Amino acid sequence: MYHKNDIPMFLKECWRFNKMTTLVFVLFIFLWVYINYKQGAVATPILQYGMYSGRFYINDTQNVVRLVVNDKPLDFSNYNMSERDQMQIYLEDYISAKEKNEMVFNTMQRIFNKAGIGKYMKRDNFTNQVSDQDFTTWYKKMMEKITGEKISRLQVFQQKYIWRNGQLTAIAEPVKVTSIVD
Repeated sequence: MYHKNDIPMFLKECWRFNKMTTLVFVLFIFLWVYINYKQGAVATPILQYGMYSGRFYINDTQNVVRLVVNDKPLDFSNYNMSERDQMQIYLEDYISAKEKNEMVFNTMQRIFNKAGIGKYMKRDNFTNQVSDQDFTTWYKKMMEKITGEKISRLQVFQQKYIWRNGQLTAIAEPVKVTSIVD
């Protein structure tokens, strides 16, 4: 159990041990409090409960990824949950990152500009440097390992669905994902 005098004692001991470390530590605490107070942004390594709590709402429209391997639609029900996650999540994250990189950079820069540290941000840190060809080559190898068959042709489609009467119902034609090199 902590006593009310423990924190000042800790800082005094830290100051005697290393003045620069103590100043950096106190500066970090003030910077973290400032960012959170001004912007509501959560600064790591100190995580807040609000980062991981709250309601998750299902949007009216759902984007569903469909894979066609060697000209045959892939039936995800033939694979275990881990394999399905690997086939879907990596692909969805790659597609999503291409769309959101610029938005994330601009949002974080706006927040950090208000804190006075936005000029130190680098656009490359918010951009996926992997080319479409590199991702496709890696993704095909992973898919071959999971499916156990040689993949000569891989097509990826996104299709919009909505929930109707407790099930997903297609509301648009599938659209081919152009970032997957065929």
